[in-house]
Amino acid sequence: MSLPEEIVELICQQLTIRDSLTLSFVCRASKALNRIVTPVLYSRFNPWGKMKKLADFLRSISLRPELGGYVQEIIFSGSLFWFELTEDHLTVFADVATRLGIDLEDWMKEYPYEAVTQLVIAQTPNVKIMDVVVDEAYAEAGAGAFRLLEKLAAQTPRWVSLPQLHQLTVGHEEPRRISLGYFGGIIELAPHIQELTISPCYGLYCDEEPKNDRFSLNNVTNLKLDGGHISKSQLESIVRLCRRLEIFELRHNTMYAGLPEVIVTPREVIEILALHKHTLRSISVDLGYRERRTPDDLSFTGICADGHQILSLKEFSRLETFKIDGTSVLFPAITKSDYHTNVLVNLLPKSIRQFQLINAQYEAVANMICLVESITEFPLLKEVTLTGNVAGGPLGEDMVEFDKHELDTLYAMLERNGIMIGKKSR
Repeated sequence: MSLPEEIVELICQQLTIRDSLTLSFVCRASKALNRIVTPVLYSRFNPWGKMKKLADFLRSISLRPELGGYVQEIIFSGSLFWFELTEDHLTVFADVATRLGIDLEDWMKEYPYEAVTQLVIAQTPNVKIMDVVVDEAYAEAGAGAFRLLEKLAAQTPRWVSLPQLHQLTVGHEEPRRISLGYFGGIIELAPHIQELTISPCYGLYCDEEPKNDRFSLNNVTNLKLDGGHISKSQLESIVRLCRRLEIFELRHNTMYAGLPEVIVTPREVIEILALHKHTLRSISVDLGYRERRTPDDLSFTGICADGHQILSLKEFSRLETFKIDGTSVLFPAITKSDYHTNVLVNLLPKSIRQFQLINAQYEAVANMICLVESITEFPLLKEVTLTGNVAGGPLGEDMVEFDKHELDTLYAMLERNGIMIGKKSR
């Protein structure tokens, strides 16, 4: 205690990341330490998938609401270790629901995890970062969606809000259609979200009834859609709600194969972003393992069909970073009559600073050389990353090995022009 309080608080902040149990013991050492440490102890909560820990936390902040006010980061994620709620828990939870002005009805019986999670969220008014991603949730066809929070959002005057929440991750680890609308109650209470990650993402609405169409994404500047299966119309329905996107990421995962909608093509992704006039600084598109429906079959790998590739980003005049997988751009083969090497020159905008191309075709090196030869058109370019398709990668079973002479030529040109080579390049 001879240290300044600010130093003690910094030490405690490190402990809460590594060992919150030890930090709870520090709280009991003296009244002075309790005053300093308690806000730090409750600033970050992660039940690590343990229902008992989640329920005990809810009990604590329900009996002492000021503790919930300390929470700045909360994570609901990981495998769920089940725990039967005790009568003591149920009594406290019923009391807090009454205080909040909502009826739990059969929530504690039918969807206890969702109910407890929502009651915790409702009592953390100063939370800034929130992850709501679990391996298992007891909900089907939209049932158990975050409707308790929707009821709180509909109150007049509103008793509950999340005005400081700026970073939200929502999702599910099961191969089921759970969409952004499932978590609409959280978003409705948090109008200032800037960073939104949906993992996996099927779209705005899928099977939820009734649909919550009241929430807004007006302030989202960083949108990340990670995994899942999303169609053109579903992607557009989310992007159009974001008024000023600066960072956009889309990645696909094959574990969600077999759904009826046709997945969005690479070109459609860019067209949607351009349609809504987003002044993007960074775009990352990795559809290497996307599902591509054909009249005869369903496939997971291979270069996109001609007409589905990304052709140009020229209208994104502020774009600084572009990351893409090799299945989303087509390089004419040297054996073809239409062979040329200016695909990347035609693709990238003048504003580009960092360009990454992974799992690419053999012809990618020649096109990269052409890009560097046209460096006067890209005066801000400072870093490039290039890799050929890995064995068993999205372009097929065979590894793409670039010609060593071509690579040496490219590397020498990059060095002469002061352009860094990304760590993944080979």
